[in-house]
Amino acid sequence: MIIPTYNRATLVRRAIDSALRAISPGDEIIVVDDGSTDGTQTLLAPLGDRIRFIAAGHRGAGATRNRGVAEAQGDLVAFLDSDDEWDADHLTIHRAVHAARADVVFSFSDFAVRHGSGRLQNHYLSEWHGDARPWSEILAPGAPIGSAPVHIGDMSLQEMSSDYIPTFTLVAKRRALPDATWFAEDVPTFEDLQCFGRLVLAGPAAYIDRETATQHGHSGLRLTDALSLDKIESRMKILARVWGSDTAFMAQHGAAYKRRLHDQYLLRARCLLKAGRTREARDMIRAAGRAPWIYRILSWMPGFIVLVIEQALDWSRGNLPW
Repeated sequence: MIIPTYNRATLVRRAIDSALRAISPGDEIIVVDDGSTDGTQTLLAPLGDRIRFIAAGHRGAGATRNRGVAEAQGDLVAFLDSDDEWDADHLTIHRAVHAARADVVFSFSDFAVRHGSGRLQNHYLSEWHGDARPWSEILAPGAPIGSAPVHIGDMSLQEMSSDYIPTFTLVAKRRALPDATWFAEDVPTFEDLQCFGRLVLAGPAAYIDRETATQHGHSGLRLTDALSLDKIESRMKILARVWGSDTAFMAQHGAAYKRRLHDQYLLRARCLLKAGRTREARDMIRAAGRAPWIYRILSWMPGFIVLVIEQALDWSRGNLPW
């Protein structure tokens, strides 16, 4: 299992301790330090050979996780973020699914969120992905495997359309992908979308309808805090790289892919307009082909005027009506 970390000396031990409670004999815990400067290595030194600590240069989350994949030796690869934790039976539950269904490429599960105030919010995945449908419709009808209901099927279209898979509950077959470049290394955020995209296109997914992990809120930086424009640009790049380049997927779902990309063009145009970058917004609107009339009007105004309009509407209405 792989724990990437960067300047989380005060948090990473909680994640490691939860992993130590979850592993079985023969498992390995690989902690890849992305060039921390807060004494992480010194803090973890007392753990000795209970973990494999890899001190890497500061290259970002994608490269750090990929280094862990390259170092892993087990048949299954599991990921845990350094600010979160697993339940003690997390790996036992996932192993049961992979043992029962050899065709499953990867599994993931529900989770709870511990907010900074201490409040625990259970079954958070439904809020995470925002899809009101039951999993029997999102993926496939469920059946019990071990101690949990499990839904197994093709998630290639669903994951392209929304975000269903939390990295810190992901357990995948190491041989599922032919190389160690599971995560994108050239984007500031959504590097895990490349991993999810490649996995869903490789074969069946298994959703375990049970909480097996907890995400913790805290005041430190998280990858999910990235700026909206960065998120949109990262998503567009990975959509094209993974789904858009898959011939079989495009033959079956090409229209859905084009709709998804169109939505991203419009979201990017909106962000650029809100930043007063009207010339760039016009390029996005042109690429989208179809756009609301207010986008087109604003894109031909000087940027400073759009900023004035946005500020006025924000003051009176709370946000832009588009």
